[in-house]
This record gives sequence, C-alpha cells and structure tokens, in this order.
Amino acid sequence: MGWLSFDLDGTLADWPFRRVARPWLEPFLAEPRVRHALREEYLRRLAEGSPAAFDWGDIQRAVAERLRLERPFPDLERLLGEVELEPTLLYPEALPAVHAVRALGHRIAVATNGLARYQRVLLDRLGLPYDRLLAPDLTQTIKPHPSFWSSLDGAAVPLVHVGDLLSQDVWGAQQAGILAVWLWRQMPPDWRRTPVFERPQRPDLEEVVAARLQSELEEHALAPHLRPPRPPRPDYVVADLWELVELLGLGV
Repeated sequence: MGWLSFDLDGTLADWPFRRVARPWLEPFLAEPRVRHALREEYLRRLAEGSPAAFDWGDIQRAVAERLRLERPFPDLERLLGEVELEPTLLYPEALPAVHAVRALGHRIAVATNGLARYQRVLLDRLGLPYDRLLAPDLTQTIKPHPSFWSSLDGAAVPLVHVGDLLSQDVWGAQQAGILAVWLWRQMPPDWRRTPVFERPQRPDLEEVVAARLQSELEEHALAPHLRPPRPPRPDYVVADLWELVELLGLGV
C-alpha cells in the first residue's frame, strides 16, 4: 500500500491552533490597528507564495516591531504546549478512522499549511498517529502547490489525499496527480443518501463545488495565483472519515 495524506484543520481536527491561540490573542485583535496590521502582513506574505504566510509567531513579531507595541504577543509554541486541550478538538471519528486506514496498510501523512513547529506539538498532544508531517517549513511551499507532496514520491500505489478545502486540498492534490477526496462535513441529508461511489456523478456537484469554492476564497482571501482557474471536481466526496475508510476498503 502507499501513502494517504490527511489535511489537519477541518479534516482530522476542528481547527485546534485557532481555537487554542484565539482567546490569548483577543486583547490584541480587539485593537483595529493591530488586527488590520496582522491581516495585512499575512496577505502580503500569502501573495508572495511564501511559507512564512503561516508563521504566525513571525507575523506577530513583524507587526509588533512596525507598530512599536509595548505589550508582547504570547509565545505561541509555549502556549500550544502548555494550555489544556479540549477533547472536542479532534473530530469524533478521526482517531479510530486513522487507525483503520493504517490497518488497511496505508502509511499516513498529515499535510497541513500550519507550520510543523506548531502542528507537531498539537498532533502529539492529541495522540494522532502519523508517519510523516508535510508542512510549509518542511516542504518550503504551501498547498495548493503540487510540489507540497513531492517528498512522498515513490509510493507503491497512487496517493490519496483527503481534505475539506476545495481550493487547497482538492485542487492542490489533483495538480500533483493525486486522487482527491473532498470531505464535506456539512453534507445535507439528500447527498448523504446518495451512495459514495455515485456522488461524483451527481449533476448538481458542479453547482455545489462552485458555491463552496467561492465561500472559501472569500473567507481565506487567497492570492490570485492560489485560486483555481475553474472549480475543481473532486474524485470522491465523503461526509466523514468512516466513508473514506469504506472507499479504501473497496479498493479506491
């Protein structure tokens, strides 16, 4: 068997970095000039396609110097290692599903745009098993660039990647020649009633994908070169990770 890569935020876990760090950053975000400066610095780096776009510690350092802030930002690495983690950070099926994927013989990679020095702490504390971590400070690039997955070349069978973002996970994986599974956790009941293997043929998939992609682009403010030229069509659509296990068990 070959590699299977999972996105982290929105796929395995409910945005743990954001949920852990946000309460400690609220006093800074409450100040409009600080909030705007942080977003401006993030978007500038993202427009350059720089892995540093997700280095929130360095973004905070740059903003603190520019605005000459007297109060220091929290030490993010220390915070992630010490704060109590809520049990709801992991999606309920994440851990058993990952174990099931491993039992099928797949090697597990976690493919995240969060930096390794942040995400590794969270993965270890959450108890998620994995064989390799793909992150911007390790790959020197970000999703959706196809080279993000290049360190997994040489797998015995084609790669599979599963993630919740069409603009990063699905489009990026397909550019890299990887089978793309879109995890749609908000899937409505009529879609859930459609068998997994039939969902890619649904005539309304294109409309759903276009609407979801537009919502993503507005929320994540991706730079033009990180935007798909057209809505990507996922190879498979699943509502949860158990449906992914079902697909893999049937030979996908």
